[in-house]
Amino acid sequence: MYFWKINKLKEDLLKHPLSESELFKYLLATTIMYSLAMIPFLENNLWDVYSAIVMGMITVFGTIYIYRCNNGDKGNNFLQKYLSIGWVISIRWIVLIMLPAMIVYFIALAIYSGLPESTTLSDVIFFNLLFMSYFRLFGKHIKDVAK
Repeated sequence: MYFWKINKLKEDLLKHPLSESELFKYLLATTIMYSLAMIPFLENNLWDVYSAIVMGMITVFGTIYIYRCNNGDKGNNFLQKYLSIGWVISIRWIVLIMLPAMIVYFIALAIYSGLPESTTLSDVIFFNLLFMSYFRLFGKHIKDVAK
């Protein structure tokens, strides 16, 4: 895996495509970098920071889970599947799971405790459990095409 030497990377790419495990390393490194980059922008309160950290960890472990669902190093076309299936799953998950769950959650909050002005522990738990359901669904569909 290269971190700085773009010319060497380009030479290697011209010689042969990256293996599944090499592609996975680049995807995981990019995922970690994006997750860490989000933390400073979410400092509304301490729960936002905790949520960003947990969400970053869920993203990293979720990506590893999806890679394993594709049979890991023995799988094929991981990045192709990750991008295409991930896109469709994201749209479906937002419409069929996330939006309805958020509506129910916010209505329940409004009825039972009122809507808080900032992020709370229950928000962190709810949204991170919801996010975990995304990776579970994603993994299921990756397994279906990894056979």
